Amino acid sequence: MLKEIIKNRRTIRKYEDKPVEKEILEELLQFALMGPSYGNARPVQFLVVEDKEKLKKLSEIETFSTRFLADVPQVILVMADTDISKKTWVEECSIVASYLQLLAQEEGLSTGWVNLKEGETNQGVEIQSYLRELFDIPKNFNTLCVMPIGYGNERVRKRQEFDVSSKVHYEKF
Repeated sequence: MLKEIIKNRRTIRKYEDKPVEKEILEELLQFALMGPSYGNARPVQFLVVEDKEKLKKLSEIETFSTRFLADVPQVILVMADTDISKKTWVEECSIVASYLQLLAQEEGLSTGWVNLKEGETNQGVEIQSYLRELFDIPKNFNTLCVMPIGYGNERVRKRQEFDVSSKVHYEKF
């Protein structure tokens, strides 16, 4: 079953205009946090955003990868407390975000992944600073990505099978 979920999960950029029910969302977030965590520290936290004005401001960060966020019903910022996890916050967030995408797929929901770890907005503002100001995020938190989540309303191509043999090495490269 997990293999089928992985095979069928695709990034979706168009959604029906209804947010995921709070009970479903919180259950997915709880299970997403059950992945491995260095020293069981669990530094990852979420910020769920449904406010249309804030979604519009998120969409204006960049021209290509964030533009569609103005039209989604909700997103989740995946972030970590760097006071708890200075060295592994990116890995911690990546594991949780990946789990969340697979859990959402299993639930019949769609997701995407927009990288917000570093860089500048179109206006030249450092992305982490922009997010901290927009959402009142404490300075000791860094955001890895924003994930739209919801009821997908887009047709996408099926994943193409590929030969893994060129990507796998044994004993030496």
